[in-house]
Amino acid sequence: MAPSIDGRLGFVRMETPAGSWNGGPDQGQPQAIDVFRPYFQAYRAFLAITIFAATYPLPAQARDIPPKAIASSNKLIQDKAGSESWTYAQAASVFLKYRTVLVDPTVIYGGADADFDGIDVADRSRFAAIVTDELRSEIGKSFGAPARAGLDTLRIHTTLLGAQRTKGGIATATRVTPLGFATSALKSALGKKGSFTGSILYAVEVYDARTGELLLAAVRRRTPDPLDVPATLSTTNTVKAIARDFANSARRKLEDLTQLRTAQ
Repeated sequence: MAPSIDGRLGFVRMETPAGSWNGGPDQGQPQAIDVFRPYFQAYRAFLAITIFAATYPLPAQARDIPPKAIASSNKLIQDKAGSESWTYAQAASVFLKYRTVLVDPTVIYGGADADFDGIDVADRSRFAAIVTDELRSEIGKSFGAPARAGLDTLRIHTTLLGAQRTKGGIATATRVTPLGFATSALKSALGKKGSFTGSILYAVEVYDARTGELLLAAVRRRTPDPLDVPATLSTTNTVKAIARDFANSARRKLEDLTQLRTAQ
């Protein structure tokens, strides 16, 4: 029995002689065995999703001005033209005296430029609470939370500026097909957003807790890692993944600025 190429993508034709075990009315005729069919079907499914993605409306693009209704708005400088990334920071040396941190409850932005992709008020509040819980838990690993502000106390104020929904099911499908996984791995390596996965836009402002002086502020849009499959299951899962990453990066940033790890 000799194999030959059928000419159709992903098929191998096995020639079976007359009188073989095959039997039946097609005895002696070439029989096609679709050994690559599962891979071909997975590719077609991924291709259909990719074509759909090209026509699916994308989230609003970054504006050229920071959110107007946050306290630090007039101090923020855009990091790169067209990006949703703005920063303000005092000299690193001012952070060296701080050893404790108070985390305010995350607030929901009410400015006219808010963009919550049709997400209702109840879900916005729930997402804000998720961010607060993760931030307090993570910051607490390195910094104490005093009952009242001291001379060495920072205050972190986070504002949820907007959120984009995760397209549940579709987002997951783009990760689990062989080609989809490879594409997601490449996006992860390049630091790019995964297909159909939601995001949150937030502002974080860091103050001297006693004087109220603004020390650091940033506006960022954040998405989960493209390889984080659980984060694609729902918008809530997406927010949880983002909140964990944000809280972890905030703790590490504060450790660096205060040189806490060096002091310990």
